[in-house]
Order: sequence, then C-alpha cells, then structure tokens
Amino acid sequence: MAPGIHLPALLALAAVTGHATAAPHARAGATCNTVQYNFPAGTNKNDPRAEAVKQAYVREWNQYSKYAFPKDDLLPITHNGTNDLFGWGATVVDGIDTAIVMGLTDIVEQQLKHIASVDFTKSAYIVDFFDVNIRYLGGLLSAYDLIKSGDFAGSYDDDLVEALLSQAKSLATAISPVFDTVTGLPAADLNFSSQQIEQSTTTVNGVTYNSTNTAQAGTLILEYYRLSDLTGDESFRQNAQKAEKYLINPNPAPAFPGLVGTELNTDTGDFITFDGGWEAGVDSFIEYLIKTYVYDRDDSFASDMKDFWITTAESSIQNIALSPYQNPQLTFLSQLDTDGNIMWTMDDYACFAGGNLLLGGKYLDRPDITDFGVKVADSCHWLYNHTLTGLGPSSIGWFNGSNQPYDSSYNTSTYRAEAAKNGGYFIEDAAYASYPEPLESIFYAYRVTGDERWQEYNWQIFNALNTTRSKAVPYAEITDVNAPYGGELSNYVASFYFAEVLKYLYLTFAEPDVVSLDNFMELFNAEIKEAMGRWNSGDNPNC
Repeated sequence: MAPGIHLPALLALAAVTGHATAAPHARAGATCNTVQYNFPAGTNKNDPRAEAVKQAYVREWNQYSKYAFPKDDLLPITHNGTNDLFGWGATVVDGIDTAIVMGLTDIVEQQLKHIASVDFTKSAYIVDFFDVNIRYLGGLLSAYDLIKSGDFAGSYDDDLVEALLSQAKSLATAISPVFDTVTGLPAADLNFSSQQIEQSTTTVNGVTYNSTNTAQAGTLILEYYRLSDLTGDESFRQNAQKAEKYLINPNPAPAFPGLVGTELNTDTGDFITFDGGWEAGVDSFIEYLIKTYVYDRDDSFASDMKDFWITTAESSIQNIALSPYQNPQLTFLSQLDTDGNIMWTMDDYACFAGGNLLLGGKYLDRPDITDFGVKVADSCHWLYNHTLTGLGPSSIGWFNGSNQPYDSSYNTSTYRAEAAKNGGYFIEDAAYASYPEPLESIFYAYRVTGDERWQEYNWQIFNALNTTRSKAVPYAEITDVNAPYGGELSNYVASFYFAEVLKYLYLTFAEPDVVSLDNFMELFNAEIKEAMGRWNSGDNPNC
C-alpha cells in the first residue's frame, strides 16, 4: 500500500515479453508446472458479464474525459478533477493497460497521445517515489509490453507506442535522486523543482530516524528489472537490488520469520518497527518477492527473494493465520503492532494475499501454500458477503481463541453482537474506497482452480458496485458498507479503479486465454501492479 496515504499501490501490468531489445537478464523459460486451470475450449466465450464490465470502464472514462482530463483523478460529485498525483494524468497512465486488454482502441489512442505529450521531468508538486513507480512506471511499461505483444486489438502509431518506453526511462531517471541516501534505500519524496530529496521520519521511543516505508522500498524491483531489460541500462536494476537487499536480510530479525516491519532507517538499513504482516505498508513488498522470481528465475538475487517469500508464507501459516473465536471456517492474516505483537486485526490490503499465495504455491508446486491461499481468499469474500451493500470494509477485528480483543475498547456488547452476527468479526473501519485486493484474489482463485463459484463472487461484487451508487456518480467511494447505499458518497474516483478494479473484474469473465496465467504470468501487484511474464513452457530447458 502507499506509505502515508489511503490509496492502494496500484496494479500495473508490466507485461514481460521476449523482445529482442531485452538485456541478457531477461528470464529464460517458465516453470514446468502450469499455473492456470486447463479450461475447456470456449469457456467464457461471449460472456455478457465481461461486456458489462467493459461498458463500466467506458462509462466512467467518459465522465473522466468530460470533467477531469487530463488531471490525475476524477471528482465525480463536483464534476471536475484534481491533481493529487503530480499533475501528469494518473488515471490515463494507470488505466491504459486495462483499456488495451479490453480492446477499447479509441480510448487507448487518446491515452497514448496524452502520455507522449507529458514532460515527466517537471512537476509543481512534491513527488512521492512509491506512486511514481506503481502508477506511472508500471502503467507505462505495462502498456508498452501489452501493445508490443500483438495479442490485443488495435493498430497504434509506432511513435506513440515507443514513447511509452522513452517516457518511462525519462521519469525513472528524473526520480533517481531518491536513491542518494547513505544506504541507497529510496527517500520518500523528491522536490522536482530543486531535485532535493525529502526524507520521511519515524519516531520510536523518543528517537527520530530518517525512514522509508517497506512497501515503498520493496515495490520497485519488477519495474526496474523490466526497465533495465528493455533499455539495456543496468543502473535501474542495480538501484533496485541495492534497496531490496536490506529487506530480505532484515536487521534486527523480525518478530516472526519473514514478517518484517513497515519502517526502515535510510541511514543504516535497519528496521525501526516490527509491525509485520501482509497489511498496508508492507503488502506489496511481499507480493513482489515471488513475482520477481517468476519474472527472472535465473537471476540469483530473484532466487533469494523467492526463498524469503517461502519463509514469509510458511511463517504466516504458523504464526498469523488465525480464526475468530469459535469460527474456524474463517482464516484471517493478523497484523502485528510496532513491537511485533499479534493484534487480531486485518486491513483490506491484506486481502491481496490469497491471490499471491495461489500464484506462488502453484508456481512452486506447494499445494499447502495454494490451499492456504484459497482459505484467505474465501475469508476475504466473506467480508463482502456479510454487509448490507455487498462491499467490504477497510479493516476488521475479531476476538481471539480466548474470546478477547487486542484492544480493550472493543470488549463491548455492541462489538460482540456484531461478531456473533457476522460469523466472528467486527468492523473497525466501514469505509469502502474501491479496493481491488479481494477482487484480485478472487480472480486468481478462479483462474487457478477453475471453480466457477469465484466468478459468481466477483459478479456479486460488480453488481454491488452498481447498486450502492446513484446513476449520476456510479463509482464514487462510500463511507459505510453497512449503511443503505453506502452512507455518504466521497467526491473521488481513484486511478486504480480503472487500473485494478475493472481489470480484475473483466479478466474474471473474459476467455481464459485473455491474459492467460501461462502466457502472461500476471504479477498483478497488490496494489498491485501487474508485471506479467510472457513465455512458452517449452522454452524451459529444465523441463
């Protein structure tokens, strides 16, 4: 998740194709095991649900194009836009890969022309590195690789397509001063006008440290590996590895193996906090561990990341995979507090874990991890299936095996009654902000298992998105998932609604060979950026 803000780290489909321009580090071959279920021919052919999701993209894009283009995000109630992500058009760049996959060629052409016109070396705003990477670099590289693959409709101007890559390199070069710290861990922000980094700080026990967020430092390696492979410039890969080494060699050791905290000291590389888990602040770091290995499994550093991911998955099963009091049917991934204590709480961001565990477990032939992923995905769907709106809350808590909450303020008759009604959990934060993570895991569960119930789950959620808003502002965020029509509407539509929410929904109902997990290995990033590796299984010399 995005450090310091509520917006999820977005999904960028960095489609990994075997272009001749790729550097020697480009991955060779795939796993011997297929990841995607062997669907019968004709599955989902002309499924009207896919068309319904596509039309939702068109409808909301038309709203954005009319009222907000080319600003970053749409304000649907006041019918204007906001530049909250540096003024480069975040919705355009973040959401173009979804439009490409859907075959919305007219929209893609408009998006390509805007992207080519942007000066990514200038911004009047303080620029945070995390969003630059997941929204902009991920979006640019995804669009480039998807179009160059030739697998999607559209004949686009070659110069505009090549501009996607040149703009990605230009932006990555412009943001590179963030790595000019003592350790090479990226600083949080950069003043584009002065090119001076701006450090975040974390105070623990009265001591203040220059710090970086774990998700921020660990959610760059896929894009930077791909950028090096496409441009031949190894400095991008080197910067990413220099930052990542502190995360996979944590000092001091985390409270539980592989479950690192959310803040690092940029002067020493040491972890400052022990609040580990799959939650916001650390989530996409875990996600990228296995996806980097899928992208380049011949890379020794990526192999080390894979080993760390296995440790994290196994440790999660042993230590933080917990069920509410007298409700063994649910499996939640507990957060840890800053001292590393189990909290019996979980945020929505952790719901990406189901899909990540399914991907990694299937890829590595670890059925124990795959089965765990199914349990987590099922439990996250439960959160949607037990609210008035059919949408999930921002965060939940539950009573532990001894029937006690982490925070004594939850030990009330109201929260206990809610837990009894919901099957074990109570809501901490009832807001819904177009979260893509549960949709992502449900998509993976469908593509990996072939079980059509997962399609039904995402269809229910899509319909809930439609029925909790008015026709005038169909996809504004809502304040209370248990209030009629979602309570109050928020005047905001995030770029990741286009980039993630609609992409996961569409691919759940599209024919399985559209972005097949065995042709384009989606490293949909939980926030998720999707880096996708394209290959044929016969390319693997070890098979």
